[in-house]
Amino acid sequence: MARYVYDREKGGFVRNRPGLKTVLLAIVKYTAAILFAAVIFYVVSALFFSTDRERRLEHERDLLAGEYAALSKQLDLVEGTVGNLRVRDREIYNELFNADPPNYITEERDTLISAAGELESLPESDLIWDAYALSSRMESTASQVSRWLTEIDTLLSGGTVTPTAIPSVVPLTRFSPMQAGASVGKKVNPFYKTIHDHEGIDLVAPPGTPVRCTAEGKVTRVERSEKGMGNQVTVSHKGGIETVYAHLDAIRVSVGQTLRQGAVIGTVGQTGSCFAPCLHYEVRRGDFVQDPVNYFFAELTPENYRDMMIVALTTGQSMD
Repeated sequence: MARYVYDREKGGFVRNRPGLKTVLLAIVKYTAAILFAAVIFYVVSALFFSTDRERRLEHERDLLAGEYAALSKQLDLVEGTVGNLRVRDREIYNELFNADPPNYITEERDTLISAAGELESLPESDLIWDAYALSSRMESTASQVSRWLTEIDTLLSGGTVTPTAIPSVVPLTRFSPMQAGASVGKKVNPFYKTIHDHEGIDLVAPPGTPVRCTAEGKVTRVERSEKGMGNQVTVSHKGGIETVYAHLDAIRVSVGQTLRQGAVIGTVGQTGSCFAPCLHYEVRRGDFVQDPVNYFFAELTPENYRDMMIVALTTGQSMD
């Protein structure tokens, strides 16, 4: 609609033609108003209306949230169950074997450094602390080993105990770790299937296999019987240690006889209450039962010693 203004000079109304500035200003105003209205419309649509794709995404988000909550509850339940099983496993081992469960992990991370590549990314302060912690542990371990070696050297140099007086060899020659049976602890009796105190280690071997004395000493007892431990020999050693060899077939020593380490005592048999041919071997110090596994260090390699210990600790049924 055209606009008119009164022109005094002409004495009448004339048509008003807007200038370029006025036109541009009007265009800017209208454009701004349109943009503002579009923004308002978009915001209102986004807040109160959802597209099909947004609705699908929201539905998937709700499903995933529900699954996450359910999995979190299951994870908490599993972690609690695993924790209870660990406690129960330790209790069973303590009850049956008088020992903690064996640790099969051969390598353990002692410091912050697990790989050489991490050295470049670690700050200098962490490297210094890591080196200090590792060196302190090594010094502590070396000090403890040094004290043990000093005590052993003092004991041996005193003349009361010689290396061959320690029952540090296996009583069977050509011994394999797989010949080891149940060791000291609570074990299942093979005949009555009840739990009983097993005070030695079972070493399985064919009948007639030579049985040797594990340390120099004197024979203090020889018993021949078809009950209990069957034919058995007891040898006394220096330092208050005794060794017992049971379920023997033939006995080749007599009471009062002095034996050297490695001397043949008899042969493996199945006398007494024995499930299969084997040697039941015990180590005692005073009134205390010792685990013979802890003494078999003179002849076995570290690998064989480890394998034998695992078999002895995990075998729940004895041979007698």
